[in-house]
Amino acid sequence: MISGRRVRYLSICLGISMPLAVGACSSSEPSPPKASTSKTSASDGAESAKSVLEKGIIEMESLSDGSGVLERNFGNTLASVPDDVLSVAFAFTCTGGEKVKLTLTTAGKDAASGTLVCDGSIFQRSINTAESGPVAFSAVTADGTSGGYAYAYYVEKKNHS
Repeated sequence: MISGRRVRYLSICLGISMPLAVGACSSSEPSPPKASTSKTSASDGAESAKSVLEKGIIEMESLSDGSGVLERNFGNTLASVPDDVLSVAFAFTCTGGEKVKLTLTTAGKDAASGTLVCDGSIFQRSINTAESGPVAFSAVTADGTSGGYAYAYYVEKKNHS
């Protein structure tokens, strides 16, 4: 269950990120057909996705992040989480209009999954890290030839003993 404070935080983040996402994804020129998408425009999509994520998530300590060009299969593993971290916030965004099936795991067990459209929106989930082990995401696209993605793992809750 998401706390009221968390909902306000997500609302603020989405309120900030949505105008940015629209700006990052829109163009005054029509987009080229998928068959003619170049690696340059795909890497521009990765930079756009990274920019949306950096501007949309503020004041959180980052544990790891990255970005890239969409592929059919991709992912990342955060090998370990500091002992005093009780939960991690995972954030993901992508551009280019593709559909991505995203799966999150912690300590080798599924934590969350879903399908999203790469429209520059920020997907964010809280992951309880009470069990020690890696936190990871894997993603699959049907086409994977258009657009970019960015992700980050943030400290959400620490043990302050």
